[in-house]
Amino acid sequence: MPSRLRAALCWVVVLAAFSVPPSLRAQNDPETALAPAGQPLSSDIGDAPAPAPLAQPIPPPSSLAAVIGTEPAPNDPVLHLVTSHNQTYPHRAGLHDRVTVEIKNINQLLASVGNDCSRLILFIDGVPLTGTAPESCNPLLGRVRFELDRTEASDNGWRALLGSPTGFVRKVPVSIGPTGGFPIFTAVREFELRLLPTTGFYSFLGLLSLALLVLLWLARRTSLLRDPGPPGSLGAFNLGRIQLAFWFFLVVSAFVFIWLVTDEVDSVTGSVVALLGIGSGTALGSAIIDSDKRENAGQTAPPARTSSGLIRDVLRDDHGNLSFYHFQLAVWTLVLGIIFCASVYDRLSMPQFNGTLLALLGISSGTFLGAKSPKG
Repeated sequence: MPSRLRAALCWVVVLAAFSVPPSLRAQNDPETALAPAGQPLSSDIGDAPAPAPLAQPIPPPSSLAAVIGTEPAPNDPVLHLVTSHNQTYPHRAGLHDRVTVEIKNINQLLASVGNDCSRLILFIDGVPLTGTAPESCNPLLGRVRFELDRTEASDNGWRALLGSPTGFVRKVPVSIGPTGGFPIFTAVREFELRLLPTTGFYSFLGLLSLALLVLLWLARRTSLLRDPGPPGSLGAFNLGRIQLAFWFFLVVSAFVFIWLVTDEVDSVTGSVVALLGIGSGTALGSAIIDSDKRENAGQTAPPARTSSGLIRDVLRDDHGNLSFYHFQLAVWTLVLGIIFCASVYDRLSMPQFNGTLLALLGISSGTFLGAKSPKG
């Protein structure tokens, strides 16, 4: 090795050694690391005080066995069977069904709740269904029966279980435990939870597809979503009417879907009503402005436009020019529509948009109407 290279390596080692803080060097030194701060290191190993014994880890409570996956103790309660009252599918249940769970060593579980069976709740996929007390309890047979009903207390739990469905059923673990506590160990790991009613969902899908096809046919063949056109031809698509139809179709579809899954009929939120109001106001304001243009004798109305296609009509003003006001309103409507659909699918609830976001959409609609006015 050349002498210059050896010298350079030596300087690197020296600089690296001095760059390490003293505290880290003391921690890495096997001798000084054993000496307490401010005391000399004893030369005799026997003079050094014996290290304190390490604290033994506290064993987890048996009620956590189902959570951390450990095996239960011999006398711990264990849920070993879940049976639905549906005779066709005894290992499948959904909302409004009844299930019976069988528990080994149930007396140990009842002792933890003061022998009050009403303090027990069901856990499905680890989600506690609070507010759903057992219908009956038989300690002699180790059986507890529940009705899978959605209450105000268990509403969030059911939304978490039924939201984002990818099929009609989903296999989940089922357990039982005290209110406010942890579930007991369960041997039932693949109980079938019904997410969607098969017949109802296919009926909903068929009706939704039919309604969408009818709406598209009317939009293409009639003036339902268009401005008045030249005699004998259809006019251009009207952005205000399209926005109103867009929100109307989404809200009706979401309302029926949420009712189908959860039986909820009060899912429409205040912000959804505001969205429908903004859409209605935009369509009505656009119609009034266009009518005033045609009726005002002192105002030369732009010639009626024929359609150039949905996208081009939506992004152009009454004179056929590309308009940023139209583009802004169309983009914000589409963005909020995507958020709306995602919320309904994930959480089975219509979103509650904040006032600032609704004001932003309202400003976009107001700007769109202002640009359509004769002085715009």
